[in-house]
Amino acid sequence: MKFSALTLILSLALLLQGCVVAGPRPVGEPRKTSPEVKVTPPLTSAPQPWGPLAGRLAASGLDRQKLLLFFSSPELTFNPAPMTAKLKELFGIYFRSDLTKSVQEKLFQLGFDLTIDGRLGSGTKKVIETFQTKHGLSPDGRVTDSLDKRLTLLVATSATRSLADYKHPSAVRPSRVSTYSQFTNPSALKVISEHYRQDKSLFEAMERRHGVPGPLVASIMWIETGYGKNFGQKKAAFSLASMAASADYSLIAEHLKDIDVDEQTRSYLVQTAQKRGSWAQEELKALLNYAWKNRLDPASFPGSIYGAIGYGQFMPSNIDKFAEDGDEDGQIDLFNKADAIFSIGRYLKENGWRGDMKDENQRRQVIMRYNRSGTYVNTVLYVARHISG
Repeated sequence: MKFSALTLILSLALLLQGCVVAGPRPVGEPRKTSPEVKVTPPLTSAPQPWGPLAGRLAASGLDRQKLLLFFSSPELTFNPAPMTAKLKELFGIYFRSDLTKSVQEKLFQLGFDLTIDGRLGSGTKKVIETFQTKHGLSPDGRVTDSLDKRLTLLVATSATRSLADYKHPSAVRPSRVSTYSQFTNPSALKVISEHYRQDKSLFEAMERRHGVPGPLVASIMWIETGYGKNFGQKKAAFSLASMAASADYSLIAEHLKDIDVDEQTRSYLVQTAQKRGSWAQEELKALLNYAWKNRLDPASFPGSIYGAIGYGQFMPSNIDKFAEDGDEDGQIDLFNKADAIFSIGRYLKENGWRGDMKDENQRRQVIMRYNRSGTYVNTVLYVARHISG
């Protein structure tokens, strides 16, 4: 086939622009494609160590300039405590539970009394330390393969008791009467009753909209924050930012040296930090979106160490689902009493509350979705009954 000079020139121009394939692909040769690598560049103008986190949030759709303003706050300092506390808690409960149970069984056989449950709680640690001291070992209370092997040898060469003699502690049926006394003593009940009387019109308006008893909502506000007296000691957004940034394990490794002792443990801690960091990032994103949407300063919210805010201690991811503008001023502010009352009422309604709901078990099931503690549920119902008179 003959090409004109003009055709050759045009083809060459297109080739140089990357718009024409230089030649046919030989038969049988696989097509070469660039691997899809998703790399989120850090927001380099954000102060360290916030750049990578800010970059991920920007990539998820948040406004870059607002993010820069937030992460440049002079009050925002990295705090390793939220993530390290959570990792140590999860490590004690879940890490290598099979090995922990094996160690517990052998210690029982050697005459030590402890609960065999696969959890490295304070009781098991104390028994391990006692064993280690008795046998001239460093009393660190850790569960390791070497400890298990030493116990296996001792069980094989010593007089032991049978595992069949072990009796697991009887499960104690949860009490339906125990309460948090700081909320149910006479002086405390007098305070919350007065708060309820002062705001009764708000609670009655919420009842008409959602069908949830006002005393129940007032009780939750009392237990969560002392009816607004204690919203938390930390800035919620800052705590979440620190936890989200801690997905980079190197930022917190120094604070976990007491348990980060081998490759297997480190792998668990790294993976768990990434998982929990991703959770915190989503909560932080929800909190920032909520604040900016309602013309509020996200750096101003006091909250719990894990980011719960307002009278009812809502997690940010629940705000879009359940929060409500109770006073109809055009914004939702969970530190505003009316908004908090209507939001808690809506939460309980959306989670199954129906009218006066006389069935005790049904009432408990709904409140349990707010907080999964039986004592918490008992306290909510006790206080609500007192307010109702």
